[in-house]
Amino acid sequence: MSNKKDTPYYVGLGIVIIIFGYFAVTNVIDYVQKNKVTDSNRSEDRIPVADKFLKKFNKVPDFEFINQDGDTITNRDLLGKVYVIDFFFTTCPTICTPMSMNMSKVSQALEDQKDFRAVSITIDPDNDQPEVLKQYAQKYDANDNWYFLTGDKEATYRLSREGFNAYVAESENQDIRFEHSGNFALVDRDGYIRSRKVRIDDQNENWIYHYNGVQENDIPAQIKEIIEDAETLLNK
Repeated sequence: MSNKKDTPYYVGLGIVIIIFGYFAVTNVIDYVQKNKVTDSNRSEDRIPVADKFLKKFNKVPDFEFINQDGDTITNRDLLGKVYVIDFFFTTCPTICTPMSMNMSKVSQALEDQKDFRAVSITIDPDNDQPEVLKQYAQKYDANDNWYFLTGDKEATYRLSREGFNAYVAESENQDIRFEHSGNFALVDRDGYIRSRKVRIDDQNENWIYHYNGVQENDIPAQIKEIIEDAETLLNK
């Protein structure tokens, strides 16, 4: 049987426990109220942190091209990889230079990711043979994970228009020769085009299909966004 002399000890211990519990609960409530606890449902200007926040669009159609080293590259070779793709040509006098500079930034940012690839497909295959692409690649310090591809012109245009919903055409202006969009597309390991939701005004958000690969009409290039989303898919 406990000695009555122990009673003050237990009373004091109980008071300490109550006080400790009160402050612990208070701190937890304050912690949550200040949004220090991650809430997976927060969406206001949230950067995608999981695969489910990137919408899945169409699957990339079959293609087969030759890269700057003379090797055949197909869509099947890229299964299991995450890649960013654009369409360009080496003699482009307008947006191709800033596009390639931005693709270089993407490629360098993800160069330690063994499953990442950058893919640039020429829309002028008559001129842009592998040796020309090789020189162009060196101009932008392209690493081994950046493919510059060339091949059948009709197949290239069909892939751009139907596979990636990207504008490409021959130009009536002989100084330009070709026209194309300045967009990048992001493709996941299973070969599907993926993208994020962006805020278009104070009330609305909208899914985008492409990322801006170059700044146009005061609309900035979305290089940071595409790197973040590529990392999301790589870490899936």
